[in-house]
Amino acid sequence: MKTPAPVAPIALGLGMGVASVGFRAPRAKEALAPGVKFATSEVLKFGVALLGVKLSLEEIGVVAREAMPAIAATVSSGLALVPVMNRAASARFGASSGLTGKVGGLLAAGTSICGVTAIGALAPAIGATQREISLAVANVVAYGTIGMLTYPYVAKWLFPEGGTAAGVFLGLSVHDTSQVIGAGMSFRDMYEDEDAFKAATVTKLTRNLGLAIAIPYLAMTLKDVSPAAATAKGAPLVPAFLVAFIAMAALRSLGDATEAIRTDARWKRGTKFIGDAASQVFLPTAMAAVGLSVSATSLSGVGFAPFIVGACAAGTVGVVAACTTKALERSGAFAKSRPAL
Repeated sequence: MKTPAPVAPIALGLGMGVASVGFRAPRAKEALAPGVKFATSEVLKFGVALLGVKLSLEEIGVVAREAMPAIAATVSSGLALVPVMNRAASARFGASSGLTGKVGGLLAAGTSICGVTAIGALAPAIGATQREISLAVANVVAYGTIGMLTYPYVAKWLFPEGGTAAGVFLGLSVHDTSQVIGAGMSFRDMYEDEDAFKAATVTKLTRNLGLAIAIPYLAMTLKDVSPAAATAKGAPLVPAFLVAFIAMAALRSLGDATEAIRTDARWKRGTKFIGDAASQVFLPTAMAAVGLSVSATSLSGVGFAPFIVGACAAGTVGVVAACTTKALERSGAFAKSRPAL
């Protein structure tokens, strides 16, 4: 079976392509600006909230529980170390590098948790500029795509027997949800390993829940306290769409725990429809709008320094994911894991 291309990076790239080629007319840009802003904000939040229906305690329990040490270590390492790397690089390359504290926070969230979605969720909470968002998005898309294409081979080398261990590694080391799905499907198709694909999906969706902790933490440490920001209406430290995300996951778990509902074909079709709408319609639309709002001028004069930090961030997350997953495999944690999606 042919592996489908990941939707989010493609939508983002198409948006950036349209912005650089056919979105230059001032009148057209002004006319479409409200729609682009709505898509990058409200549509994105709605899509993230709907993703909660993909989570069920019954479905994710085995892998989520056994992989939790690796998930916690990878996410916490990224959130703690990436801002430190960013500050060190900023001191080395100077203010002209564009490596502000907010860029470090955006890179930490995007690399450690769920890629462009995490960046879009954190940006309004810390008052990030379009230039800062563009730098973080470019890094996450670039290195996440590289990981999506290369990590299936790395996973086979690290975990020759494949299975849950290989899937957990893929779910932790690749940035964006769509990129993880692409990597998991590549591994499944190349090595005929359905368990690895299932484990990658469960691990990534569980890892995404780190948004509920990371956004309040990073918003509290990086929130803009300038006079202009002080008078503006600030984003809540726990955004409403994250509450909706958790509520959707709870609803899915409740339905799956009730036999009469769980066995109803309408329930299965309904949850699948909502999850597909989030991952195939709302989030790609938001990603395309993010691409439309990114211009080449926003990155001009920045240089290579942000991409050095991005490479270090991606490498750190990948190494921690590999080491912790390998340790769990050797301890026998994954011996009986067979998640059912």
